[in-house]
Amino acid sequence: MQTILLSLMLILPSQLAAEKGKDPNNEADEALRASAAATAKEFVGRCEFSAGETGNTKLGLHPEPILRWSNPTIGKVIGEVFVWTDNGRPTLIGSWYHWFTPDWGRTLEVTSLAPGRIAGRIEDIHFWNSEKGGVTFKALSNADAPAKTPAARLVQMRRLAGDFVAHLADTRSDDAAVKRQLRMLTQPIFRYPAPNDKATYIDGALFAFVEGTDPEVFLMLEAISTKAGASWQFGLARMNGDALRVTFRDQEVWSVARLTVGTNLSKEPYAFFSPQQIPLGSGINDKKPAPAPKLKP
Repeated sequence: MQTILLSLMLILPSQLAAEKGKDPNNEADEALRASAAATAKEFVGRCEFSAGETGNTKLGLHPEPILRWSNPTIGKVIGEVFVWTDNGRPTLIGSWYHWFTPDWGRTLEVTSLAPGRIAGRIEDIHFWNSEKGGVTFKALSNADAPAKTPAARLVQMRRLAGDFVAHLADTRSDDAAVKRQLRMLTQPIFRYPAPNDKATYIDGALFAFVEGTDPEVFLMLEAISTKAGASWQFGLARMNGDALRVTFRDQEVWSVARLTVGTNLSKEPYAFFSPQQIPLGSGINDKKPAPAPKLKP
């Protein structure tokens, strides 16, 4: 009996501590994240995207989200980021997110990583047809040549990505922009697969600059073959309607201006769409419309 009592005395405090440590708010957040994840995967599976002037190149959806995010600076917003590829190379990023607080419903946000046009549709609704490319690649000067092995190239890419700095001019509160530096996720959110016969790269990775964990700028680093040998190139893409700029080793290498509210996003390489514009799923068309670009999380 004494042995049993002693065992109970040791077990019960740990059980009580575990029960006391349960946070109802965390459990509620987990339920919201699970709900958002399930509906996101179902929705993106119905989207179809194609690239090229004639739209004949159908992009393939990577089966799992490459990033899950939230942004407490604007409210309770939970999102999932997916990538579509062309022969392994990331060509389109789609972020599907749910505004729980404020209750603005669901939104699809997309940005092109292609040098040319991209079109998007769901069922019989053609909701996006960008008239220009989303990324212009530039040679990465003053960088060592790509290493011989994938592991060594990953080390190089992480080091190179750390030399980029992204800045956002945030106008969510008012038109007087608040300038701040974004945080870079140190690990790539997507690593290119081993190249096939049609691939245009040796290696590559996709990095994200975030607020909270919400991506605002994407950086593509690629090792490619040239007549002079293997070298690095980079491309940058926006995931926010406000003005953005990026420096590399203290030199500005990319910038985009703030999008105006009247911009026809359906023709832009960066866009987002509300339930009134595309069918985001059953039972949500009664939600409030997605916010204007300056309110993007």
